[in-house]
Amino acid sequence: MSFAKLATVLLALVPAAAQGPLPTLRIEPTAGGSIFYIKNTYSQPVTAYLVELVDYPGSSFWLWSDFSEGETIAPGVELRKPISNMTVGAVPDYVKMQAAIFADGSTAGIPEKVAQLVGRRRAILETVRELVRRLEKGPAKDAAIADLKSWSESLPPLSKSAARGQAGFNQGATKAMISRTTSRLGAEPVEKVLADLRAVEQAVAASKPAL
Repeated sequence: MSFAKLATVLLALVPAAAQGPLPTLRIEPTAGGSIFYIKNTYSQPVTAYLVELVDYPGSSFWLWSDFSEGETIAPGVELRKPISNMTVGAVPDYVKMQAAIFADGSTAGIPEKVAQLVGRRRAILETVRELVRRLEKGPAKDAAIADLKSWSESLPPLSKSAARGQAGFNQGATKAMISRTTSRLGAEPVEKVLADLRAVEQAVAASKPAL
């Protein structure tokens, strides 16, 4: 689903918020990694979630997802998500669904983790707005691509502790959004990429809970 179409669908969702249940998670190991099966048992689409490897000695793993990155889970739907990490498939009891946000603003899970999801979404919005600002200047495609690559490379390195906290989560989302936009610019007209970014900006700015 395109960014623009996804934004239109989510902006049409306006029911009252309520507390929702965490999506269920089951994991199957594969030869090259693992497969997550994430099922939404609530009446509203899942618009963000966090899966984490918890209290496993010597390893860490996070899987973040936000609707602005192109993924939602409709009510009653089980998402099949292949993962290249093999550790999580070997120790599924340590892998937990930590938090989720739904289209109506409902949340589920550990409050601190929900706050991290909201903070990460806020960083995505800031990144999208900056992408729009840069592309609205009207540079040629090659110049725009070079500018975005330079921006990504200029992001400051983080300490190990910061990389495992909100700053690291936010920067990871920022770099992923810049990289995705850079790739799209290599294959699509600047005007199309810019229009989709504007749609994402509108949808994220209007998302619930409020940013």
